[in-house]
Amino acid sequence: MGALDDLLSVQATDIALTQATFRRAHLPERDTFASADTWLKRVTEQRDAVTTEIDALESEIASLETSSHTLDEQVARLEKQLKTVIAPREAEALQHEIAERKDQRSAHDDRELELMEQLEAKRSSLEELEREIGSLAGRRDDAARTLKAAIAVVDADIARLGEQRSAQSLVVPPTLLETYERKRKARPEGAVAKLTGPTCGSCHMDLARTEIDALRSLPEGEHPECPQCGCFIVL
Repeated sequence: MGALDDLLSVQATDIALTQATFRRAHLPERDTFASADTWLKRVTEQRDAVTTEIDALESEIASLETSSHTLDEQVARLEKQLKTVIAPREAEALQHEIAERKDQRSAHDDRELELMEQLEAKRSSLEELEREIGSLAGRRDDAARTLKAAIAVVDADIARLGEQRSAQSLVVPPTLLETYERKRKARPEGAVAKLTGPTCGSCHMDLARTEIDALRSLPEGEHPECPQCGCFIVL
């Protein structure tokens, strides 16, 4: 086996490494995990929004209760004051104030009842979201474990190919390997190819008989290259 045959083996391993690296980046398990993670984040955001709404409702209810307590105290004070009033006009004014505060108190009660109903619905929704989050978190964890296992398989393959490539490159002359590396940057699909009949295995162009004869007659130490694409040719 000549140096170009050895180099062809190196290239085959390089291509396998490129494919394995691409496969690692495009594992279907990545999509499964990404989908599970996206759904979990989406439902978590919904849970957080509902929690914020619950906090706002509880805050308004607490404020109403404080205000209602103040109104109760004011009504009690005004009713006590009314008992000591003799003048009809002053009594009428106090009664008007008492009625206003009782109306406010009644409005507070109505609003608090409305808020309590909303709060109950939001808490029920929160419970459902929490259950869904638990289910989605488990699904995402399962997807993460599956993805990790799939990556480990590909990484093992990449490691094996890396060791194989290192061993293969040891039998290729360093200068030839350097030239191959430069060519491969320009032609990642093939820097060395076999000649099948008159056809270059890299560019798939046919070489003339005179070109093939010229390549076969190169001095020892010179490596044939395709006159069309410049890749090394294994004759």
